[in-house]
Amino acid sequence: MSTTNEVLIVLNSSRLGQGNPRLGESLMNSFIESVLAQDARPAAILLYNSAVVLATSQSPICPVLQKCAQEGIDVLVNQESLEFYSLDGALQAGHSSSMSAMTSRMLNAAVIVKP
Repeated sequence: MSTTNEVLIVLNSSRLGQGNPRLGESLMNSFIESVLAQDARPAAILLYNSAVVLATSQSPICPVLQKCAQEGIDVLVNQESLEFYSLDGALQAGHSSSMSAMTSRMLNAAVIVKP
């Protein structure tokens, strides 16, 4: 198995942290916007579990993820999670991906950022 020089961001929740839900949503928005403001950017952002809602029209963060994709950051959204949350037709940012493809990407990455 060859390792790439990729930096990946892996998100498994629609919020950052364990405290107040509104604060967690605000922190997530700030985090994603901060990613776009950096000179060094990740190769991809991987979303699974409840984080998949971020890539749908239900989320105020969706336009930021769309901009990430437009600027060359690969946004992978787990298909199984989309189906579980009945969001498979609501994807607005990035593209659907299998867990197998996401796992391969993670196992071959140089760095994984999981805030």
